[in-house]
Amino acid sequence: MSLGLTNIQKVSLTQSLSPQIQLTIKLLKLNNLELEDFIQKKIEENPLLIQNDNLKDPAETRTSKIDDKFTKNTTDIDLINNINYSKSLREHLLEQLIIANLDNMEKILATYLINILDEAGYITEDDNFICNKLGISSEFYTKTINKLHCFEPTGVFSRNLRECLFLQLNEKKLVDEKLSILLSNIEILADDNYVELCQKIGVRKDELFKLINIIRKCNPKPGLNFSRDILEVIVPDIIIHKNPSGVYTIQLVKNFFNNLIVDESYKSILDNKRNKHNEFITSHYNEAKMVINSVAQRQRTLLRIANEIIIQQRDFLEYGINYMKPLNLEKIAKITNLHISTISRSVQNKFIETPRGTLEMKYFFDKGFSNIMQDEQISSKSIENRIKELIKKETPQNILSDDKIVKLLEKYDINIARRTVAKYRTRLNIQPSSKRKNKYI
Repeated sequence: MSLGLTNIQKVSLTQSLSPQIQLTIKLLKLNNLELEDFIQKKIEENPLLIQNDNLKDPAETRTSKIDDKFTKNTTDIDLINNINYSKSLREHLLEQLIIANLDNMEKILATYLINILDEAGYITEDDNFICNKLGISSEFYTKTINKLHCFEPTGVFSRNLRECLFLQLNEKKLVDEKLSILLSNIEILADDNYVELCQKIGVRKDELFKLINIIRKCNPKPGLNFSRDILEVIVPDIIIHKNPSGVYTIQLVKNFFNNLIVDESYKSILDNKRNKHNEFITSHYNEAKMVINSVAQRQRTLLRIANEIIIQQRDFLEYGINYMKPLNLEKIAKITNLHISTISRSVQNKFIETPRGTLEMKYFFDKGFSNIMQDEQISSKSIENRIKELIKKETPQNILSDDKIVKLLEKYDINIARRTVAKYRTRLNIQPSSKRKNKYI
C-alpha cells in the first residue's frame, strides 16, 4: 500500500439565512419599547434612514380610550410625574446607624446585616455562617442583634417570623404566657389547626381567637413599608376594540409602516451613476431599505397572529375566563401558515390591551385537558377558575372535598378525576378540605 496525497472534490449543500431574514427574526422578539430603541439607534447611525412625523396617522398611532371598567388608556398617564420618591429600607436603617450608640465593630456588623436583609427586613444568612465569615463570637453577634432590634420599623433584623412578631408585641408590652406559647407554635397556626392550639395553650376557642387577633395586628413584613418597588411599565403592542355592533377590531399601538422612509434628499445622489460605486451611500441605502422592510414584516406578522388569536378566544373576550379555549402554538402556526418558531418569537414579551384587561399574548395560549366523558378538551385556566369559584362559595357547614368538587364540576360539563382536582387546587395554593374545615371548628 502506497502513501501519498490526493485531491478529493466534495459537494455539500448548506442553508444560511440572509441578513434580511436574520433582522426580521431579531425584530420579532422585540416589544414596542425595544423596537423604538432599535429604530432610534439605527436613525442615529444611518443618515439615509429618517422618521417622518408628517406621515404619521394619528388614528393608528395613538391608543384610543376603551370605555369599560377593565381597561385604562395606556398613553394618557403621566408616568414620570406620578412617581413619588420614598426611602428604601436600607437608606432608612443606615440613617439610624449613623446616630446609633454603637462602637466601630458593632457598626461594621450592622452595616453587613443591613446589606443582607431581604425586602421584608429579615436576615437572610445563618447566624453561624455570619460569625465564621466575619470572625466574631456568637456572644458579640447576639449582643449587637439585640441592639439592632431597637431600630425602626420594629421587627427588622429578625431571623424568623416568630421573632419578628415577638419584638412587636413586646414593644407594646402585650407578651404573656399564652401569647408566648402561641408564638412558639406559629407553624400550627399557619395550618389553621385551632383544635391542637387550644389544647397546647389551654384555652377555649373564643379565647384563642382573641389571641390570634392580637397577632394579626402585627406586621409580619415590616420592611415592605420602606422598600421601593421596581416600576414596571406595561405598554401594549396591540389594542383590541369592540365597536357598537359587537365586532372586534385589531390595531397596532405604534404604526411603523409609514414612519420610516429613506431620506429623499439623497435621491439625486443615488440616481447619479457616478455615485453608484460610492460604498458609504450604497451600504447605508441598502441597510435603510432592509430595516424598513423588516419592520414592516414584523408588523404584518404580529397583526396576522393577533387576529387569529382573537378569533380563537372570542368567547373569552365576551364571557370571561370560564370560556377560555385550549390553544397552542401549533394550531396558530397551521392556520396562519407560519412556522411555529415564528409564532413563538412573536408572542414573547408582547402585550394585548383588551376589554378584559392588558394581557400577555402568551396568556391566550392554554393547555387543554381531556374530558373523560366527552371527546373534547377543556382549558386548564377554565377548570382552575371553576374550582376557585366553588371553594369561594363554600360554607362552614358544607366544606367541599375534592370528590364533591368533581360532582359539582359535572354541571359545567367538566368531567375530570379527583386527583386532577387536587392538582389544580394545589396549583391555586388552596388547602385540602380537612385543613379548611379547621378554620370553622
